[in-house]
Amino acid sequence: MTIFLFKVFRAAIALILLALITGCSPGKNLSGVPTPTPTPGASGNAFVYTADAGGNTISGFANDSTGALTPVPGSPFISAGTPFGLAATSDNRFLYVSSFQNNVVTGFSVSTINGSLTPLSCPLPAATGVQPLKIDINPAGTFLYTANQGGGAGNGSISVFSIDPASGCLTSVSVATTDNVARDLTIERNGNFLYAVTAGGGINAFSIAADGTLTRLVTSGFDSDTGTMVAVIASPVADVLLATDAGNVNLLRTFVIDPATGALAPVQAAASGTSPSAIAFNAVTSPATPEIYIANTGSNNITTDVTDSSGAIGAALNFVPDSTGPVDLAVDPSGQFLYVANNGSSDVAAFTANIDGSNFNSAFIAAAATGSGPESIVVVGHP
Repeated sequence: MTIFLFKVFRAAIALILLALITGCSPGKNLSGVPTPTPTPGASGNAFVYTADAGGNTISGFANDSTGALTPVPGSPFISAGTPFGLAATSDNRFLYVSSFQNNVVTGFSVSTINGSLTPLSCPLPAATGVQPLKIDINPAGTFLYTANQGGGAGNGSISVFSIDPASGCLTSVSVATTDNVARDLTIERNGNFLYAVTAGGGINAFSIAADGTLTRLVTSGFDSDTGTMVAVIASPVADVLLATDAGNVNLLRTFVIDPATGALAPVQAAASGTSPSAIAFNAVTSPATPEIYIANTGSNNITTDVTDSSGAIGAALNFVPDSTGPVDLAVDPSGQFLYVANNGSSDVAAFTANIDGSNFNSAFIAAAATGSGPESIVVVGHP
């Protein structure tokens, strides 16, 4: 029954044609030319990991100076129970993955030398609500939150954990109820407020206490009246929130965050590709007008644009061709490279991150095969 519900979830919010737990095709070279071989010794600055829900693994890669990826020693790493969400602490020492079937979060230490993962030795498993999906960690790296499909008195829930700074082990703090199935969550840049999108089409807003517990801000969220909100992310450089609305509307919605109250003020609803399922920021190269990227699962492409501190979206959208079923994406610490997890083709595609109208058709760099059906991706700078 759990596997069935999981497939229904993926079909409903992302319209992927291939079932998650079935086998997926190997990585696809989008350019039609041989994938470049990384130059020996020309190391990059990041490790890239995917949660491979269909294969019960985490795939790990190191990037080189061209942005191309090679597997880290020991990859893929076993991660039982349908791994789904990924997050890393801000110091890049610990990586966490949610297990959709097992209702736990598992932690790993990240090797500073080669990016290999070692499971943490913790006294107790970190039990979440029912069927955890995405994860987020506060900017200070002290608390971890999971968006759960169940566990909230008939609705969704958010599980809260404290992170031991020495061991990385998680301790349960509390559970907060959401209006409906919680699909994704984000914490704004000051670490004071958390926002969760739900299957009811709303954004639930919470204040974060000193001990990590959440208090619902009843009048400070947002309701799209669509029932198809999927992804949400807060800007790292401004009081701005972005969220995707999939289904038949296929919109990117922008908001301004009141830094004192956490209230959201809607700004704009801009068109995106089909079934937009994830958003990423690149605030490195242009903090005032960071580039944004949206993974469009249903149209097999990526939308790129820019935003600013007012929440306004640029006038020129670019649609970058991608492989099958992009579901998540992330930028490396230098702001040079964009990495996209493709659920349908079971690979990570690397792109030049600075994309505009002149290079959107040539931004692709290389693809690297992952385990089956990746659902999430995280880029970790070298610890």
